[in-house]
Amino acid sequence: NPEIQEAKRLGIPLMVRSAFFRLLTSQFPHSIAISGSHGKTTATSMTAVMLQKSAIPSTLIIGASVPEIGGNISIGGGELILNEACEFEESFLDFEHDLAVILNIDLDHLDYYRDLEHIQDAFVRFANQTREGGAVLVNAQDPHTQPILARIERDIITFAVAEEADYRADNVRIEEGNTLFEASYQGTPLGTVRLQVHGRHNVANALAAIASVHRYDKNVSDYFPALSSFQGAARRFEYHGNVNGARCYDDFAHHPREIRALLESIKELFPDNRLIIGFQPHTYSRTKLLFDEHLHAFDDADEIWMMDIYAAREPFDPSIHTSMLIEAMPHKRITYTPDFPDLRDKMHRDLQEGDIFFSVGCGDVNRIHDFVTFDKEEQ
Repeated sequence: NPEIQEAKRLGIPLMVRSAFFRLLTSQFPHSIAISGSHGKTTATSMTAVMLQKSAIPSTLIIGASVPEIGGNISIGGGELILNEACEFEESFLDFEHDLAVILNIDLDHLDYYRDLEHIQDAFVRFANQTREGGAVLVNAQDPHTQPILARIERDIITFAVAEEADYRADNVRIEEGNTLFEASYQGTPLGTVRLQVHGRHNVANALAAIASVHRYDKNVSDYFPALSSFQGAARRFEYHGNVNGARCYDDFAHHPREIRALLESIKELFPDNRLIIGFQPHTYSRTKLLFDEHLHAFDDADEIWMMDIYAAREPFDPSIHTSMLIEAMPHKRITYTPDFPDLRDKMHRDLQEGDIFFSVGCGDVNRIHDFVTFDKEEQ
């Protein structure tokens, strides 16, 4: 990296990203750190668009580009900083915060963590390093979060969809292609929330965002319109165009739990359309260690077009291959499309009017939308 080489030449101190965030977050009187195995970017983005409309001078740092804030960083003031806090290699333990948010806990990053208990231990440490007088906001419905609550040494605030919690979302429904719900805090209505993003998991993400902002600004319902205008972070249910009349989207989902939630939300929105998934498995370790979990993650899809595994940071592992997934999956229609030319040709040849196509994965599968020829009216 030429920048690192030049910094070394000039004697400029170097630090890893998480260490920089410890230094940065320590400078702010208030800090929100949003963690969770799934949904961090969306929940942080939702929180960001509301904070941007509030009177709180806030600096916002998100893990993906958000059109509403013009990127993934907004330097808005020194009162509060919002961060997406990732558990990979325990990097979130370097954050300073007075509100820790735990959306959920799941078996992931098994190239670093030994097992689920090891992951839960890391989240307990993350919660307990919350500043004195701070609080931990947790998902009351997440089965892997519940066992750690007794070990958390800070005040706990809960949120849930249609179940008992401090913050609740009730009467969840779809109207005119939008998801609506009624938000409340300890029995007091906060108002109706309308979302352009879909799925029960995004209702939970929105509720976590509302609870986070409400802790610092009691006028949180004034910012519901900003939440309603939120169209999603980059690579989350992102529409790209039509091919042969089929609507083509991309989504970052890569863990089996995320994939199941994504497909459920797609079928909820498009119940009568043929759903085709172009899937790129992510990393050899995740594919191998969550092999069984992958097998039924795609049950709501009509067809799966599966690419080779995206290695990311890992060296080639001959003990796991896409073909093994294909052979083990009970799904009726799976096609091996190892690379972009194969997937592109399959899309041009087989997509039909009314189909819904999603490229799925957190590698570079989204690049397929640069290879295909979209219908003329979409160009």
